[in-house]
Amino acid sequence: MHRPTLAAILALGLFAVSCNLQPLEDPGIGDLGLTTVVYAADGSVLAEWHAEENRVLASYDELPRHLIDAVVAIEDERFWQHPGVDLQGVARALAANLESGEVLQGGSTITQQYLKNVLLTAETTVDRKLTEAALALRLEEGLSKEEILERYFNTVYFGGGAYGVGVAAAHYFGKKVQDLTVAESALLAGLIRSPSVTDPYRAPEAAAERRRVVLNKMVELGWLDRAAAEEADAEPLRLAPPRPPEHARYPYFTEEVKRRLLDDPALGATPTDRYNALFRGGLRIHTTIDPHTQESAEAAVAAVLQEDGPSAAVAAVDPRTGYVLALVGGRDFYAEDDPVAQYNLATQGHRQPGSAFKPFVLAAALEEGIGLNDVIPAGRTVSIATSSGPWQVENYGGATFPDMSVLEGTVFSVNVVYARLMDRVGPVRVMDLARAAGIASPLQPFHALALGAQEVTPLELASAFGTFAAEGINIQPILVTSIENSEGVNVWEAVPVVTEAMPREVAQRVTAALTEVVQRGTGSQARIGRPVAGKTGTSQEHRDAWFVGYTPEMAASVWVGYPEGLIEMVPPATPFTVTGGTWPAQIWAAFAASALDSTSYGRLATVDEQGLVSVEVDLSTGFLAGPFCPRQHVQSLRLPAESVPTVVCPIHNPQGVVEAGSGVVPDVIGRDLGSAASTLVADGFEARVEWVDGGGLPQGTVFNQLPSPGFPAQVGTLVILTVAGPEPGSVVPGLLGFPADHAVSELDGLGMSAQVVIEAESDPDDAARRPGVVWKQDPAPGTPPAGPVVLWVNP
Repeated sequence: MHRPTLAAILALGLFAVSCNLQPLEDPGIGDLGLTTVVYAADGSVLAEWHAEENRVLASYDELPRHLIDAVVAIEDERFWQHPGVDLQGVARALAANLESGEVLQGGSTITQQYLKNVLLTAETTVDRKLTEAALALRLEEGLSKEEILERYFNTVYFGGGAYGVGVAAAHYFGKKVQDLTVAESALLAGLIRSPSVTDPYRAPEAAAERRRVVLNKMVELGWLDRAAAEEADAEPLRLAPPRPPEHARYPYFTEEVKRRLLDDPALGATPTDRYNALFRGGLRIHTTIDPHTQESAEAAVAAVLQEDGPSAAVAAVDPRTGYVLALVGGRDFYAEDDPVAQYNLATQGHRQPGSAFKPFVLAAALEEGIGLNDVIPAGRTVSIATSSGPWQVENYGGATFPDMSVLEGTVFSVNVVYARLMDRVGPVRVMDLARAAGIASPLQPFHALALGAQEVTPLELASAFGTFAAEGINIQPILVTSIENSEGVNVWEAVPVVTEAMPREVAQRVTAALTEVVQRGTGSQARIGRPVAGKTGTSQEHRDAWFVGYTPEMAASVWVGYPEGLIEMVPPATPFTVTGGTWPAQIWAAFAASALDSTSYGRLATVDEQGLVSVEVDLSTGFLAGPFCPRQHVQSLRLPAESVPTVVCPIHNPQGVVEAGSGVVPDVIGRDLGSAASTLVADGFEARVEWVDGGGLPQGTVFNQLPSPGFPAQVGTLVILTVAGPEPGSVVPGLLGFPADHAVSELDGLGMSAQVVIEAESDPDDAARRPGVVWKQDPAPGTPPAGPVVLWVNP
């Protein structure tokens, strides 16, 4: 009596297992990872996220015959004959395993490998192998050999993150599947068994040896002649360059989206759940980024900053919705030689905002009942008593100011005025208001907070200034609007977090003051020909420079500095001392002008709406401007009705004289011009000014008069005042580093003509040249013009 063979025993076992299995439906590619797609606000694709299973599907018709033959020869030479299970191969493997007492060989067919990829685990127990084999039999009852091969080629792993032959062909050879040569097909086939050991990038000799094994097997089976095999074996490895990481559009934004979603419990209870949802779940993520706005921000930074200079961060939000419209987090996210390239300066870069924090002090003061026209003592320095000792404050550059209104202190960013305001309202009130307005970074209730001595991020400042634009309402920044799953079902939707940070009228008055900052104050380089409110900021030692501005449609912050945070932006590190009113304001203007080019003008609150009157004043005298006042002296001011001057400037307009006084010329020597002229007019005299170098006297100081003080004179007598000059507007301002159109406008406002010469800067480093910017001028700053001011501008 014959004993049953191992193959017969295996057949009986398979029959028993298969009887308990239902007919097997086509599993396709199974429950493998699907790619998540991230979209911009306009529906364009920003990024595709996937885990290790990145695949490009290939149809059977695209597979070259020699590729099919190579894989079948080395993985399952009897594939075309067996019914899904190769009993001879399994019997051989089982015998070896039983003899050793452990699983050493597999014997799986291509059909079984495919099922393992899409349905089963990688365990190698005897029971699991019997189940795998039985399923293979069932599968081949419903699918053709070609269909099984197509699915196998799209699910098998070839190493290097390449799941499926479509990605493998591109990864290793930079080719489509149908273009693979015999040698390339043999190499791919050889990778399947042990892709890490035979990786051609890491182990080219092992890869070539494995390729030879595949070619020889094809010859042995009669599927390739010996000459063709030898030719393929002699072919050198021609690999595609190693692929860089997949580059997303606007990577600083997409990485911030990824970071936030990986922390969002709404996408999964655990970090693993959230990771699988993002990288294997096939989600469709819809974001707020506006490509036109984003590209405008990137272009503005590139146009203003030099390649080897400081970096910049830009964050822009729609104050009406909280949507983040643009996010520039650094110079180049993918720069391989930059250790901080992927550090997002816009969302992670905590830096001191300097005077850009003053609007929150202003808002707190206005809410406490202090008015824009309330006069605050100024001067050059002030010492404020605090719980931690005296707080010494000095104006920027050691400037000395007369007592002035809150509005003027804001326009010219006077530190002493804001130190006094902070002391009156208290640091706690300012801190609480800033938090409500959108500053999420930790703040401490110290007096120095008034001057921006604590750190915030550009996105926070953009959001908080957006609160002023939205008339007191803050909406926390939103980067993602909705998420759909792979079946198109909405599984996540943004819920705006809305806070009423301050009364509407307070926000409007802050805006009124900040529009003046741009029109005639420290932020003048941010003017773009439409209503803009904003504030400059410069930290101690010029390590951080800011401009934060807004229109009704967009609030944006610009930070300029070195990512390392330890380099001062002063010569020779930079061409000039960088403040918030220079590069940051220039970037903001270029960005906003482009981003809003198709947006109709919106209105911003102005001080006129607070019962103030707009008047033109001659700033050299303080009187109402008359028809003969030089236009470069004239400035439009908004003043309370009771404070508006009632006398037309008598110095430039003699008809402004009134009959009054004692008939004795008063003593006005040592006074400022405005005060001297006012006294003379009150006593019925005319006045004329002669500007003379006053040595060390402050500009505008009267140091001689004719007739002399006490001289008897009739009403209407002309008094000539000798005033320390030069006359305002009579010397050429410094224009280096300014955009050409801004420089020409500045000269025009002073009554000077300009001659623009388009010529490249004589600098050997072309990368340092900034197009459209003044790099040379003649005459030099501070000298009287002898004709047109010549400006050399980079093309």
